[in-house]
Amino acid sequence: MFFQVDDLVLWYKGPMLAQSSGKFRSRWFGPYIIFQATQNNVIELETPDDEPVGKLVNVNQLKFYRSPDTPKVLAMSTSRGGQCPDITRAAFERHLNFDI
Repeated sequence: MFFQVDDLVLWYKGPMLAQSSGKFRSRWFGPYIIFQATQNNVIELETPDDEPVGKLVNVNQLKFYRSPDTPKVLAMSTSRGGQCPDITRAAFERHLNFDI
């Protein structure tokens, strides 16, 4: 799985949470935007508001963000290592400005 700058991802924070006593509580948080990626599988994240998270994250703690309106066929191809073209920063900003 290859992450690139401006990809939207979810960050697994399970063991880091003190209040993680809920058995069915989700431990995936985000979406976050990849600000910088290194060759050592270390990623620097930022929030959608362009604020840095302040921690370096290993790629093992990340997975691609799939917006609720992404078709399931496209999401299935992403889960097998392909990159979904709908999970970029521009697509997320369009999703936030979408009027129902």
